[in-house]
Amino acid sequence: MNSEWQTMNFVYLAGFLIFILLAFIPRLKSVGFSKSVQMALVWVLIFGGLLLLVGEWPRIRAALDPSQPRMEGVEMRVRAANDGHFYIRGQVNGAPTSFLVDTGASDIVLSPETAERAGLPAESLNFDGVAMTANGPVRIAAARLDSLQIGPVSRSGVVVSVNEGALDQDLLGMSFLNRLSGWRVERGELILTP
Repeated sequence: MNSEWQTMNFVYLAGFLIFILLAFIPRLKSVGFSKSVQMALVWVLIFGGLLLLVGEWPRIRAALDPSQPRMEGVEMRVRAANDGHFYIRGQVNGAPTSFLVDTGASDIVLSPETAERAGLPAESLNFDGVAMTANGPVRIAAARLDSLQIGPVSRSGVVVSVNEGALDQDLLGMSFLNRLSGWRVERGELILTP
């Protein structure tokens, strides 16, 4: 896949350079050779910079978005957000979501909206459990996911709780963290070892 991406980038770059050269050939007589070369170089720098930006976007996004997990060796790292909490991007049955890592939560808890996007509509769930929250008791339903993806960590058959009431943020609780080889917090980073 990486070699295909490099080949595609080379083809685009070669095509772009040919286009630039063909566009400036008619201008050679009217503005002169050196002026045409200057204008061509400016356009090469502009579009080359855009190509570089597109090629490096995943790294740039990870640097700008603290909830985007990044791998360093065998460890997955997530920076703390401005509020001091750890948020991490993931997918639930292929539906994208953002979790608040909550060591005070026993389970993985999904909002009704996330559950709906993940193919678990409220009408198909049995809200027969009760969870104690900071706002008092709330009814929950147990559900089993086909897939849970957090960075490169993928799990299937994960049991989650769907909160019947309003939930601002999906929670990634201890039932996920305990499935890892290890996890720790160091210098404002959550470090997960799959």
